[in-house]
Amino acid sequence: MLQEIKLFDSRVWYIIIQTFFNRFTMFMVWPFLALILYDDFNLNELEIGFFLSSSLLIGIIVGFFAGNLSDRIGREKVILAGLLISVFAMALMAFSSTLEGFFIGTSLQAIGRSLIENPSKALMTDTLVQQKTKELSLHLRYYAINVGSAFGPMVGISLGLTASKETFLLVSLISFFSFLTALYLFKDHIKNRKKEVEKATNFKFLYSILKQDHAFLLFILANALTMIAFMQIDSSMLQYLRMYEFEELTALFASLIFANGMTIIIFQFPLLRLLKNVSVFNRAFLGVCLFIVAFIVFANVEPKNAQGIMFAVLILSMGECILFPTVSIIIDTMAPKHLKGSYYGVAEVSLIGIVLAPVVGGFLLQIYGGFVLWITMCVLSCCVAVLLFLAKNAKRPDFIEEERENTMLQECKETKL
Repeated sequence: MLQEIKLFDSRVWYIIIQTFFNRFTMFMVWPFLALILYDDFNLNELEIGFFLSSSLLIGIIVGFFAGNLSDRIGREKVILAGLLISVFAMALMAFSSTLEGFFIGTSLQAIGRSLIENPSKALMTDTLVQQKTKELSLHLRYYAINVGSAFGPMVGISLGLTASKETFLLVSLISFFSFLTALYLFKDHIKNRKKEVEKATNFKFLYSILKQDHAFLLFILANALTMIAFMQIDSSMLQYLRMYEFEELTALFASLIFANGMTIIIFQFPLLRLLKNVSVFNRAFLGVCLFIVAFIVFANVEPKNAQGIMFAVLILSMGECILFPTVSIIIDTMAPKHLKGSYYGVAEVSLIGIVLAPVVGGFLLQIYGGFVLWITMCVLSCCVAVLLFLAKNAKRPDFIEEERENTMLQECKETKL
């Protein structure tokens, strides 16, 4: 592992560190956004779901185009634009006292995230040659996400910053510092960026490729259903706990987020080592199976049984630390080199599951209650397992397979050198 880490350049390290600080400050307040909408703006469960879904949908649409844009003008420029938008988005949310202003702020934040995240993943793997090194960089990025996500809410509670708009200002300042750092690190790469041998990167060409890439399309559908199921822990869990009148609601929810993050922090790399000889699709299948078990436990937990909820979250977290880093690796291995940003952008469509999650979860909770919610998520996870099996054996364009062989040959040459 240390040998692979030595191959990381400054841009890779910047993305990993920036990801940590962004998530750490964001998670001081973002998981409690539903409480802000409920307490400050008197929205009910379904209205909160539509509010969150609408702003996310805007970000997904932008993300679809941002990936292709990064193939054309360079990853660095798109990332810088995303960081700058995030600065203004968080500042607006800090000072806004109206629901309309808050909606504009959350929408801008979703746009900024879309401009940063997928080009960042593509940039990391662009700078690295060997597949193991690429996989490690994506694992470390996901690890940074979860370290920040685990400690952010706990620190926020300790400092009294949960559900506080002042925290948005702190996130804005962190984003501004990240922007200045990125500008310093990226300026030489932007200035010296040579125009490579041009290959078709327009949307017409991308569409013609995707029509043939049945495996990738099935994988995107599977990932969308995964997002609907998994995001219930974020979008519906707090409403579920409030509906069943759990005591010390905020502290319990923060503890669940902390447990989720700590499980990944502790087990991600041991599991990576344990499963190193398992194919990426089989790894993903194993993660989905753990999701199924977790949702069955959720469905059978007695009301107000905090220990049972915690146990289900731990199982779900084990599945997450196997599945989600593997998703990024699968996208990276599926993508043609000159369309890597575009493939990550198209994969953004699967985040429609995040848009639908609050609406689906809010509807099921309000109309049918918690049991039906968790059983429905269990069924969706079973569908994901079937789609992954189909994607593993589905048709792919011929030139993608040829490019993969060329990449493997290049890796062999680099290893010998």
